[in-house]
Amino acid sequence: MATEHDLHSNMPLRLEHAGAGVIECIEGRAWVTAYAEFADTVLQAGQRYTIPNHGLVLVEAVGSGRIRVHAAAPRRAWWALHIPTLLSTRTT
Repeated sequence: MATEHDLHSNMPLRLEHAGAGVIECIEGRAWVTAYAEFADTVLQAGQRYTIPNHGLVLVEAVGSGRIRVHAAAPRRAWWALHIPTLLSTRTT
C-alpha cells in the first residue's frame, strides 16, 4: 500500500511508526529527518529512502515536491515461518 503527499517548504509531514517503509521522491526534492539518525537525507526525484526505525520521521520539501510513502511489508511471526516444517516432521 502506498500514499502520495504534496510537500511544501516549512510544512513538514509527520510519519510515525513507519519503520522499514520506503519514501519515494516523485517530484522536486524532499528533506528527510529520521529519529536517532545522525544525518538528514535529501532526496531528488526518482530516489528512495528506507525508513530505518519506528521513530518519528519528518519530510519537508526543498521548495515544493511530491512523495510516495510505501508501507513496510507485514512481518510474519517467527512461529508461522516454522509451522510447515513442524507439520511435515513425523515420527513413526
